[in-house]
Formats: sequence, C-alpha cells, structure tokens
Amino acid sequence: MTHDQFFKSIKNNEIRPVYLFAGVEQHIKNSALETLRKKLLPEGFEQLNESVFEGAASAMDVIESAETLPLMCDKRLVIVKDWALLMPGKAKNEGEDTERMLRWLQSVPETCCMVLYVTEQPDTRKKLAKELKNLAEWVQFDLLSDTDIARWCNRQLKEIGKQIDPSAVERLVFMAGRALTTLSQELGKLSAYVGESEVVTAADVEAVVTPSTECTVFQMIDCVLRRQPAQAQMLLKNMLENGESRIGALAMLTRQLRMLTHIRLMRGQGMTLQEIEKKLSLNHYAAVRAAEQAGKFTVESLQEGYRACVETDYANKSGRMRDAAALDFLMLQLSAMK
Repeated sequence: MTHDQFFKSIKNNEIRPVYLFAGVEQHIKNSALETLRKKLLPEGFEQLNESVFEGAASAMDVIESAETLPLMCDKRLVIVKDWALLMPGKAKNEGEDTERMLRWLQSVPETCCMVLYVTEQPDTRKKLAKELKNLAEWVQFDLLSDTDIARWCNRQLKEIGKQIDPSAVERLVFMAGRALTTLSQELGKLSAYVGESEVVTAADVEAVVTPSTECTVFQMIDCVLRRQPAQAQMLLKNMLENGESRIGALAMLTRQLRMLTHIRLMRGQGMTLQEIEKKLSLNHYAAVRAAEQAGKFTVESLQEGYRACVETDYANKSGRMRDAAALDFLMLQLSAMK
C-alpha cells in the first residue's frame, strides 16, 4: 500500500488491525501516524488509549498493552518504533518473542490497532518481517518524485498566497534533498525571504537555502575538477565542521565519481539525458549539472578517479592509511585528473 492509498482508506473508515510503516520519507509517515491517531482517539483521551514502545520492548509487554481495553473509544492504539525484532542485529530473546508475536497476530483483538513503525526499512531476512507481509498492512513511504514534490511545495505555499517556479523546485531539491521535513523548513525560510513577492524563484533558492551534504559534495567535486583545490578544501572543512565524518565524505566522493563515470559511459552509448535521469534516479537539475561535469573528462580519466576513490577507501579500511591522510591524498589525486 502506498501512502496515498493509506490516507484514502482512513478517510473511508477502513482501519486495519496491524500496520507496518516503512520507508525513508519521515514527514508523510509522521503525518500518517497523526491522521490515524486523530481518527481513533477522542480528544482528551489520547494518553489513556495509546501506548508507545521503542527498540528492545518484549513481545509480552507489547501484547499486554494491545489487549488492554480502550477507555471511551472503540480501539486502543499501540505504536512500536524500530522494534529490535524487525531491525538488523540479534535481539534479546528474538526466537521466543518472534514466535509469541506471530501467534498473537493470527487473532488480533478488534479493540486494538497496532502500528509497527520503522524509520527506514525492516530487515526482511528476519522471520517476523517476512510474515508481516501477509499478517499486516505494509505501508511504504518512499521519497516523492520531482512532479509530486513540485505539487507538494505549491500546496504548502498556496496556503500563504505564494507559489514556486518549476526551475526553483529543481534547484531546491538539488540543494536541500527530497526529505519533506527539510523542504518544509526551507520553504518557510523562502517565504520570509521573498516578502511581498508571490513567486519564489531559482535565484531566491540560491540565496537562502542551506546546501545539503550531498549538494556540498557535488560542489566540492566541481571545484576539484576545475583545479580549485583551495575552494574544495574549504567546502570539505565546512562538511567536517557540520558533523560529517571523513569516512562519510570519502563514501560520498566515491559515489559521486561512480555516478559521473556512469553518465559519461551512457552518453557515449547515445543515451539521452532523460533516459539517464530515469536510469540513475536523478533530479533533472542534478542530472544536467552532473552531465556537464562528466562531459569535461574522458571515460578513462573518470574511471581512474573512481578507481582512486575505491583504492583510498580500501587503504583506509585496511589500516594502511588513516582517514585524514587518506582523504587528503584522494583530493590531491582527483585534482590531477585530466
């Protein structure tokens, strides 16, 4: 079930006994949970009819709460967040708790609605996650497409009498990413920045929006490839000061060089930019910028840069180089690309 189907079913009073909420789009996921909460719990009685568990809760505690009769309403809401039985790694009493939960799920009481809330994705290698595909309503919250994000942004801005240019949406997604929580914050900043103006432009986005880590990596690669090592080092320094680890920065550099190599190869095969966007799941603006970057180098040069990233990563993880030295050495290697 998609999130759209979920909201439609709740509107039609079609409440399932057990839901599994999965996927990386947290803003819509939290909105879905709040919608369900308002649908089930009468105002003033929320705390009496809701239980929230996290992490290492035992199956017995969860089941006992789910079987507690609701007060002044039809159903009790039980929320279990990132339950160890669904997450990577071995949970305490995992085998016993899994079997107990599976038995209980065969006959969920009508007085309960349970939401198994996973921040990203459950570990589908685990028995409980596998069985939940048949025993629960699995609701997937994926990141929105460019078109859906544009609609969402305009719906948010319409409430205050504003709109956003399509080119500005592309720039916004490139700079801030696709997470709606972040986009909501940035739209608030943009609304204040444009003042009386009714339209948010790409120039406004450029002036106000805080670049995401991924965007900063893109800009850093741009500086490296343009033989601007000082600017590249400054961007790297900002990333590290903002909490990004050197290992994380190295991983993102590797991913970026891999993407540029793929784009260069695909262009050489005659693929259109639109086909490449779809193949690599890229935002249009990001695809245009990446294609411009890739087009400045030969396939061999980009492959050499990507190979340098992989070898540096191996040298770091094998202990031959410390992360600081490994990252500095890689930046020098990339600056020498032709």
